[in-house]
Amino acid sequence: ESTGSSKSVEEIEDLLMNQFDSDMRRLMELSLADDTAFDRMEDCPVDLSDPYQVLNVLKDGIAKDFPAPSDLPFEVNYVPPSMEEYMNPAYYILPPIDYLENNVIYINKTHSTDDIEQFVTLAHEGFPGHLYQTTFFYGQNSSNIRKLFGFSGYTEGWGTYAEMYAYQLAGIDDTSLQLNQLNKRYSFALYCLADIGINYEGWTFEDTQDFLALDEETCREIYEILVEEPGLYLAYYGGYLEFMDLREKAERTLGDKFNLKEFHTFLLE
Repeated sequence: ESTGSSKSVEEIEDLLMNQFDSDMRRLMELSLADDTAFDRMEDCPVDLSDPYQVLNVLKDGIAKDFPAPSDLPFEVNYVPPSMEEYMNPAYYILPPIDYLENNVIYINKTHSTDDIEQFVTLAHEGFPGHLYQTTFFYGQNSSNIRKLFGFSGYTEGWGTYAEMYAYQLAGIDDTSLQLNQLNKRYSFALYCLADIGINYEGWTFEDTQDFLALDEETCREIYEILVEEPGLYLAYYGGYLEFMDLREKAERTLGDKFNLKEFHTFLLE
């Protein structure tokens, strides 16, 4: 239900393992070819001091490959200090169905960074992520009842897809671009495989620690998150992999006729 996928748990696990192995091999290849690559992968040439400016850079940057965004306004607020400890680095608030102009992205200052992750986080929440996805949908004159339901695999899968796309808008070199995408996919796959292990196969904390091969404190934090919210990371990464599967099928079927902007328009409509 969280992934929005019709695949069985075993099929999802196989998909994750195949992607995990492929990404690990490519990470090793890139690191061996350039021993300075990891040192610069977090660098971001874009000025991150003004989130409005970053969001407008993203909004302009997606014009080539995505349909024109809605002209609904948006604003950026900061998480109140009393909530900073408990909130995500950033999040987009869905507007009420009778006040679609109320589009707000909240940023948690305690999690703000001056590296490329801040840039792609704003892409996830803004353009071409949740804000763009939602306001575009509201312009399709769909039945209002659809605005009352949530589809985690679709929304978070699209947000993750938006993040992966946004790395190419940050002005970084190709090796850094690949390393960032591979590292994110690798991390997501680890969490998702651990999720299946814990909540489907019955792993203990010790089993999880053996699999993750991380220090006890980090493993404990990940273990408790996955126990508390089964399917959490699978919504993000499982949804993303389904989008990539659709894209690969379209590219295979259409060949030279494949157009990325038309594909995104088809999905969003």
